[in-house]
Amino acid sequence: MAGLVSREDFERLRIVNDGLVLPGSNLIGGGVPAFVGRVTSQSSEIAVGQFLLAQPTFVLGSEVEGGGGTFSPAGASMVPVFLVGPGTPSTGDYLICKYIDNRWAAEKMDGRGGGYTGPVGTIPLCSCTPIPATLSMTSLDPNCNFQMFQSCSIRYQATPADYAPLRLPSMIYLSDESFPDPVAGGAQFRYYLGCEYNMFTLSRIYSASPYGSPFHDGILYTWVVGGYANTCDPFHLDSGTAFPGSDASCFVTIDGR
Repeated sequence: MAGLVSREDFERLRIVNDGLVLPGSNLIGGGVPAFVGRVTSQSSEIAVGQFLLAQPTFVLGSEVEGGGGTFSPAGASMVPVFLVGPGTPSTGDYLICKYIDNRWAAEKMDGRGGGYTGPVGTIPLCSCTPIPATLSMTSLDPNCNFQMFQSCSIRYQATPADYAPLRLPSMIYLSDESFPDPVAGGAQFRYYLGCEYNMFTLSRIYSASPYGSPFHDGILYTWVVGGYANTCDPFHLDSGTAFPGSDASCFVTIDGR
């Protein structure tokens, strides 16, 4: 066994309480305990709004970019997990199970969402996955905040070489168009859509600007999935918030195509 996994694998992964995987606080960033669970319930027993059984599982393998991961059962215990949905997993699927309100719960997204069958993309650490590869951003008032928010298409694409120093992921959601920033002497910017867990963020990136070349602006707009009118499936960001002190007329929505 020792030849199949590294010592670091064993040091990072522990089982406590008869098979419940509870990562140390230094591994979960102050969030709730979580584990990867393999669904063991039969299909007839799996339904949204009900408990299923999941087997805690180690995710092993070399932690290098492009490296493959492997699953290994973490004991024989089965854990009751409440299925939030909206999708329904199959026997043998793997879910991220989180400890919430004194019970384990998991959500299963519907993949391509609302019958969507086009190309998709992903954002590291984002709870919504996959996401339609082409998104439509709509600004209610293109003149608000000195033309800060414009309507456009945002597409999943390779990060242009001009932005390499910004250390963005290799594939990102970036507006197809660039726009002049009147506050920065007309410097051209593109919109960058980011996400961490259930929060989407909109910012601007410039290949050249008075602030630096290239330059990544601060977060200008945020949406929290799970709040009113913000959903992964179908992909729809409707109820968001502009940065503090922003013009009240700034209202931005993003939809999957």
